[in-house]
Amino acid sequence: MTLTLALLALGEVSLLLDLGNRLLGSGIRTPARALIKICLVVLVCFLLALPAFHVFIEPESKPGRYLFYASGFIGTLVFLHFLFPYRFGISRISKKRSVQRERMLTPNVALRDECVSVPSLAAGPDGLRFLAVSDLHCNSQEKLNLIKNIFAKISNETFDAALILGDLSENNRMLTELIGTLANLPNRHGIFLVRGNHDFLSGRQILIEDLANRHSIRILSNTSCRIPGLGIGLVGLEYPPKQTQLPSKSECSMTLGLTHTPDNIILFSRLGVDIVVAGHTHGGWFRLPLLGPMLVPSRLGRFLNKGWFRRGSTLMYVISGLPYFANHQGKQGEILRLTIKPDKEKEGTAGIEDPT
Repeated sequence: MTLTLALLALGEVSLLLDLGNRLLGSGIRTPARALIKICLVVLVCFLLALPAFHVFIEPESKPGRYLFYASGFIGTLVFLHFLFPYRFGISRISKKRSVQRERMLTPNVALRDECVSVPSLAAGPDGLRFLAVSDLHCNSQEKLNLIKNIFAKISNETFDAALILGDLSENNRMLTELIGTLANLPNRHGIFLVRGNHDFLSGRQILIEDLANRHSIRILSNTSCRIPGLGIGLVGLEYPPKQTQLPSKSECSMTLGLTHTPDNIILFSRLGVDIVVAGHTHGGWFRLPLLGPMLVPSRLGRFLNKGWFRRGSTLMYVISGLPYFANHQGKQGEILRLTIKPDKEKEGTAGIEDPT
């Protein structure tokens, strides 16, 4: 009885976390949708616990006891699924990190260096270099000052293009100055933006689109383009469209995907995109030894927290983004310096290299 209760309790907690990650983590456009999804999570958790209430009310009921033990078994399965979720053909790429791979820009934000090789890339031996930033959440003057300080420290860097992966701000009053700051990111061939779930709340996407157009920042809203002067293609996915509505991939030597949520890796792999950069997860929350983060906002499960992943021939890097608060201690954020090099000696798909 006690063991069954413990298994049931583990199942309840796992179910609550897993459904919360999957249903609420991908972004909600309206309060009504949020309420519906919260009610659904509560209802499913209540149904799992219902046999336990029945046993306490009627302890001599054999059918009730059978249902109680069955719910304990289901709780065990739910707990195991939460720890080891189905991965939809997505694999994490484990690679030993070196000290040279990051440089601290502030006490809690690093410039992360990553390098990949793409055999089909038509570029010089030094390859192409991109700056990717995500999850700025610029909601105060203090956070804006932090962002300006971070960008000032990379202002002398050279990037072929700057990539902005969404969740700019929940405060409309901060957007004008923030997007003006983003427009000054170092780039040689343009700045490209996909909006995140927070950018679609309260009609904010229209304001962002207007400000981006004023500053010549190109928004990729489920569309594709070629970067002038580089000969590579970009595909930007904002909210997961239906498979029949996927943008067509440009005929280029390499295609780079931009998205806020890493869940879109499945759609990118169907398109045959080579490299994808994503954000949204903030690296996950409530990390436990050996188990990893307990909360990761993803429909695909908590394993898509940060780092490199592969599905088929598509590689994806998930950026932690900036800490939500300017003085958030104990939570390290990052921006990404991504170098993509040609590798004529190799054939096949893209691979991770050591940055030089």
